[in-house]
Amino acid sequence: MKTVLSRVSLFFVLLLLMCPQPSVAFRCGTPAFKTPLQTAATGAERRARPLQREDAPSAPGQVQPALPVGTERTFFAPDFRSMQQYTVSAVLRGVGRFCYVYVEAAAWEGRVTPRTVETLIHAFDEATPAGPRGIYPTLTAVFGVPPDVDENGRVILLLLNIRDAADVSGHYTAGFFNSADQGRGVRRHPGFRGLAIRSNVADMLYIDTLPLNLNSEEAQNVIAHELQHLIHWRHDSREAIWVDEGCADYAAFLCGYASRAHIAAFEKHSSVSLTAWPAAGGTSLPHYGAAFLWMLYLHERYGGTGTLRHIVQHAGTSMNGIAAALQEQGYDVTMTELFADWKIANYLSDYAHVNLTLSPTRVHRIRTGVSPEQPLVMSHTLPDFAAAYLVFEWEASQTAAGVTLSFSGETPAQDWRLHLIDYQHDVLSPVQEVSLSASGVGSLALSPTVTKAVLVPSLQSETPRLQPHIVRTYDYGATRFAAVTFVSSVLPNPVLPRYWDIVAIPSEPLVGLAPTVTLMQDARLYRDAQPMQPLQDGGMYRYTLALEPAIAPHTITWRVFLAGRSVGEGPLISD
Repeated sequence: MKTVLSRVSLFFVLLLLMCPQPSVAFRCGTPAFKTPLQTAATGAERRARPLQREDAPSAPGQVQPALPVGTERTFFAPDFRSMQQYTVSAVLRGVGRFCYVYVEAAAWEGRVTPRTVETLIHAFDEATPAGPRGIYPTLTAVFGVPPDVDENGRVILLLLNIRDAADVSGHYTAGFFNSADQGRGVRRHPGFRGLAIRSNVADMLYIDTLPLNLNSEEAQNVIAHELQHLIHWRHDSREAIWVDEGCADYAAFLCGYASRAHIAAFEKHSSVSLTAWPAAGGTSLPHYGAAFLWMLYLHERYGGTGTLRHIVQHAGTSMNGIAAALQEQGYDVTMTELFADWKIANYLSDYAHVNLTLSPTRVHRIRTGVSPEQPLVMSHTLPDFAAAYLVFEWEASQTAAGVTLSFSGETPAQDWRLHLIDYQHDVLSPVQEVSLSASGVGSLALSPTVTKAVLVPSLQSETPRLQPHIVRTYDYGATRFAAVTFVSSVLPNPVLPRYWDIVAIPSEPLVGLAPTVTLMQDARLYRDAQPMQPLQDGGMYRYTLALEPAIAPHTITWRVFLAGRSVGEGPLISD
């Protein structure tokens, strides 16, 4: 499929997104309607609530094609503060090729003027910053046409002062798509205290008039965002919120609009979960940024608009749906691999269309000449499908000589991935993946010339979670292990004659790192890098050896290693 954006348009969008743009910190109200609606009719409920019958009128009036400007209509609209519906009197103020523009009576000739309506219709039908195609033809060419439940061939844009409750950061609801309008009769919505939701039986988008400035490109951005929700609902009404919202910001991107506030929020809070959308009232802006960047990454690396179209039209949901869509497009990649690549791309700003500067999760400035015997030990948490960026820096005259970074993740260990980004005299080195043991422990000795290191742990799973809001704990540390010494010895088992315990006691507790034992038989390798088990909170380590009857104990020697450095050795039995 041909991409909707020409090279010229892509260059324009590149400039648009890379340059700072004034942007209002808006959120979308569509997630409030993602909970499946329940039909309101049972015999008992009809008798108890006669106004909530299934055969009640769907809306006060029915819209027909080619309505004249000036037509009045009353709409049902949700109040996000009281979580129930109210009625809005609106007048048709403009008719476009693909849209009707209704304006709430209180907003006309104030926040909304005839010029406002003309500008919105032009953007919807004719042209966007990306080129000489309107929002509607641009997005329908990529994702497909929206539903047409009212059979009028147009999308209704209802401009009204959305009654919303600010979230914890004071952001407002700029627009939304209400899936209840795609049905008929009365529904119950769990998010609206189980109260009745009446359908307008219309393909419509609700666009705010206050504080959203409808004379700005920000308003057109919101319309593009919400139109994607309407289209996506037609193809996959059960899609996960984060996928739907990511595709909606991506839709605005295709039209040349920059959701800088969403991206900037993610830059400041880059350790949010990609897949777990916050509950109502929570700060959602960083999640919008994460979801958009995920879709943009797929756009740039995995097939452009064709792949995103496949995701929108695929019946699968969340990561499973994306994995299936990529596989059907011919891409052989697991979601854990893709997420690991994406988290690195975010830190390195490895995109063609955005320029990112992530705020680190933690920054540690280390003076290696001061108290090297004291290890740096930290503990933190990470939600599912999220990454942390742990930065270690040294003074200009210092390097990472003798420093080892260590990590220990809460089980199950297979859900953790750990990478290292390091710089040697400000030159980026190849990114390394750090191997983790079966217990989720790993370490890496830094090159003596490293001047900055970024440890990047992430938590993700290839299989769906039964609980979407998973949070797990991890420990990490930076230690000059050249200063750590061990007392090592062998203790024969007093009951089992062919069992021995090799014991290693470090001079200081170790966090996120454990010594290993290598066994030799007559100068030949017998067992390599066997992990020692921690005892006494890291103050002692033990490895239990069971020797086969055919092997003579006096032929065995052992060596204890920590981060590749030998810290103890000896024979299994003394002469």
